[in-house]
Amino acid sequence: MKEAIMIVLEKDGKFLLGKRSAWKTKAPGYWCPISGHIEPNETEEEAVIREAQEELGIEVRPTQKITSTPTHDGRVMLHWWKAEIVKGNPQINNNENEEIRWFSKDELNTLRPTFKEDIAIFHSI
Repeated sequence: MKEAIMIVLEKDGKFLLGKRSAWKTKAPGYWCPISGHIEPNETEEEAVIREAQEELGIEVRPTQKITSTPTHDGRVMLHWWKAEIVKGNPQINNNENEEIRWFSKDELNTLRPTFKEDIAIFHSI
């Protein structure tokens, strides 16, 4: 089974999500946490740091693992991590996302399209 990380960034009671680019084969146009596959010989924490740099141009520090959950099709295990921004302001840094935005928990409830499982994890935090 492949493995990926899901980065939970929180600021002033809001969470950062990205709208996946239309060219993505998995969940194009969906609002999701910043995420990415774990590379061979890479720890989960290293993947969090790398993906935040690649996708948002920021330096983060992983602070707490929240949970691990499989994707709908069971092909990928998602490892959810809280992280804090150490340096920089999040911005679109590559073509993985069309847009990034901060959302409150209430706003997450009305956001479409999303995965209901993702929203449930944000509400558990």
